[in-house]
Amino acid sequence: MFINKIYCLGDGFAHGHIWPEWPQLLQCLFPAHNVICLTGIGAGNEFLISQLLDHDINQCTVIFQWAQPNRFDKLIEDTSWDANISQDSVYSENVIKNWWLSSASTNNDIQLYHNFFVQPEQAKLRMKIQQKLVESYLKDKQCKYIFTSTAEQEKFSQQDCFQSIRQNEIQPNPIIHLYFLTEILLPKIKLTPNLDILTYITKKVKSTNWKPYDPDRQEILNTMFLHARNINTTKGKTDAEKDS
Repeated sequence: MFINKIYCLGDGFAHGHIWPEWPQLLQCLFPAHNVICLTGIGAGNEFLISQLLDHDINQCTVIFQWAQPNRFDKLIEDTSWDANISQDSVYSENVIKNWWLSSASTNNDIQLYHNFFVQPEQAKLRMKIQQKLVESYLKDKQCKYIFTSTAEQEKFSQQDCFQSIRQNEIQPNPIIHLYFLTEILLPKIKLTPNLDILTYITKKVKSTNWKPYDPDRQEILNTMFLHARNINTTKGKTDAEKDS
């Protein structure tokens, strides 16, 4: 039997820094679960795997959203990279747990790494090896898991039916995150939300005028979660929640 923890791993398409994204909406849909985000803006897979290994994940659920395989995550061991990091106009502050997440940095050393040291075929091979090892690890820990990727979500968000609502941020509008969650991720992981909660969250996300970095975004998210929790308490858990 799986305990009610769901670990979500991913980059800026899961972090929820611009507005709520699929992990934050997952928590609203399943208020009785503990959704734990191991994410980072611009994160690469080395950072994400290290975060997974740092946590006790026995008999839980894991949704791993793989990032681009050529990204460079720098573990800060001394001061030798301080100058490179401080000179980056976009990612100089992007440090999480002693990791610098460089993503699309224009730093010459990072660009050399992306374009010369890790060419496309090696990047594909790296991804294949990492996925096989993580899959073996999760099976050993008796976890229920699924893999997705930033590329899969981006492709999903570029469908013609979403062009009028996607908005112009790199990360798509919350309603597309919700559709990605309910149409792609939840069926794969075999989780079914309470219908009343799903109806409420869908209506709320659709009706909200989402603004990037809106200072009220966390308050809106908290309101959704508290209302969903109240519905869950009143109506009772779904069979899917009871069995998870």
